[in-house]
Amino acid sequence: MVCSARMLAPWARRWRRRVGSPAGSRLGPLCALCALLAPAVAHAEDPAPDAAAELRALERTPDFEWRLLGSLELGGGLRFNNPYRLATQLGQTARSVSLTASYADLGAGVTFGPPDGLQHGVAVHASFAMVGIPQAVITPTYLLAYRGPRAFMGYGRLGPSFILTPDPTVGGEAAGGFAWFLTGKIAIAGELVFDLYYGAGTNQVAVATYPILSGQLGLLFDQEFLP
Repeated sequence: MVCSARMLAPWARRWRRRVGSPAGSRLGPLCALCALLAPAVAHAEDPAPDAAAELRALERTPDFEWRLLGSLELGGGLRFNNPYRLATQLGQTARSVSLTASYADLGAGVTFGPPDGLQHGVAVHASFAMVGIPQAVITPTYLLAYRGPRAFMGYGRLGPSFILTPDPTVGGEAAGGFAWFLTGKIAIAGELVFDLYYGAGTNQVAVATYPILSGQLGLLFDQEFLP
């Protein structure tokens, strides 16, 4: 309990009236002690300015972070132009849809931005055919990702794509994906990927184009870093 001057005033008046009485002699020292201790107790209850500033800093929600992403996925696709009538065509004409070889995709990326908002970054994906003719593809992309307070992350990628083997060529890739986190860092992830490549010409066209729509599924790893 804190004894203030206002609280002590009635007691002081009574003490002056009873100054000669035994009760007055007992109350006088007690009231004087309370008056001396009141400022110290009040001061102790007020937090120090430095401690209050540190507390506010700890309670503040971080407004910026960066994260490292890694993924391993398996996939397959549909090729919408098959001028060389590959063995996996699904129709009877050169323009029939055909299946691509199944492939493995390794991805790595980094993003920057608010923890509960859109983050911008870059990613690199490397794909390798698992059957048939060996083929390797490298795709550097711009990456836009969103991971809110729930265990879900959505992202999109856009950039050029380079076929390294067996015949080098170039194209473009656009992809949209999701990740559902089983833990704070590990998620089940999937992507829908559209590629458009340019290849060797035929008797009908000087440069053939190959639109490919692929789907892939696997695991994604997310490591967050706060300032």
